[in-house]
Amino acid sequence: MRNPEELIRESTAPKDFVAVSWNLHKGRTSLGFQGWQAMQRWVQSTHADAYFLQEAMARRMPSPVLASSFGAPLGDPLNDVWHCQATEIARALELEIALGPNVFKSSWRHGNAILSPHPLDLGGRWDISAHRFEKRGLLVTRATFGGYSVTLLCAHLALTRSARLRQMNWIAHWIAKEAPEGPLVLAGDFNDWRNDSVPLFGEHSLQEVATLLGESGRTFPAFSPALALDKMFVRGMQPVEWIQPTQETAWLSDHLPYMARLRVE
Repeated sequence: MRNPEELIRESTAPKDFVAVSWNLHKGRTSLGFQGWQAMQRWVQSTHADAYFLQEAMARRMPSPVLASSFGAPLGDPLNDVWHCQATEIARALELEIALGPNVFKSSWRHGNAILSPHPLDLGGRWDISAHRFEKRGLLVTRATFGGYSVTLLCAHLALTRSARLRQMNWIAHWIAKEAPEGPLVLAGDFNDWRNDSVPLFGEHSLQEVATLLGESGRTFPAFSPALALDKMFVRGMQPVEWIQPTQETAWLSDHLPYMARLRVE
């Protein structure tokens, strides 16, 4: 029979940490149809602990904002500037949110977002654009989960291999300098069909979830996945399960969501 202290430790131990990474494709299906409402319903059904979203889209900005060199005129709320698909999800599900716009134009913009039901400590957005033709960013925040501070990083990397390799090395350098220890999840659209990221981050003690579990991790194209473009790397988190996306998600974006069950070590 277990003593009371063991029972207390068991009752207060954190549950599995469910993480979802998904390129929203600006709210459109692979065929170009509007799929935003169906995407939002699917996200609501997952009850994850962290969502790493890429290409969260916003189409219009208030006209006074366009005239402001700082993104919002005096007296106007910054919410108008940052409002996008990810904020709609956060408000609907009462989630905490961190946002990192990458492409910021007069008529539309999109970027990365991290959502969580757990308290978030915002860390910032870092520009990791490797050239002027593709704006890319690394979004950083920390979630309080089961008494642990879990570093969460969301990335969307370049289409060209040379640019991706530079960005991966920049991210690895940031982790080594700013988050050298403790539980960490790095997820996003890496566009890394060559799997260059697996050995590169492996040198920094980060494990790719699907690879470690012997799963294909293929997420692209969504209707017939052949390439493992999306990745999820962890440290201080034990991969438990790579969760196969449901069939309905094959028609919601050009990428399937990458979903995993993790356990804090």
